[in-house]
Amino acid sequence: MNTKIKKIARDIEKIEARITADQARVAELKRQQTEMENTEIVNLFRAVDVAPGELVAMITAYRENGAHPALSKGEAVDE
Repeated sequence: MNTKIKKIARDIEKIEARITADQARVAELKRQQTEMENTEIVNLFRAVDVAPGELVAMITAYRENGAHPALSKGEAVDE
C-alpha cells in the first residue's frame, strides 16, 4: 500500500480513538451535571423547609398554571 495512504489510515485511527474518548468524557460530564443539578434542587427545597406533600402540590400547581407560583410578577427566572 502507498505510504501516504498508510499514513492517512493511521491518522484516521488516531482521530477516531480521540473521538471515542471525547464522547465518553462528554457522557461523564453530562452525568456529573445532572447529578449536580439534582443536588442543587434538593438543597433548594431543604433550605425552604418544604414538606413532601407541599412539594407535590407546588409542582402540580406549576404544571397546571404554567407559571412560577413562588415568584411575584416581574421577577425573572434563571432557566
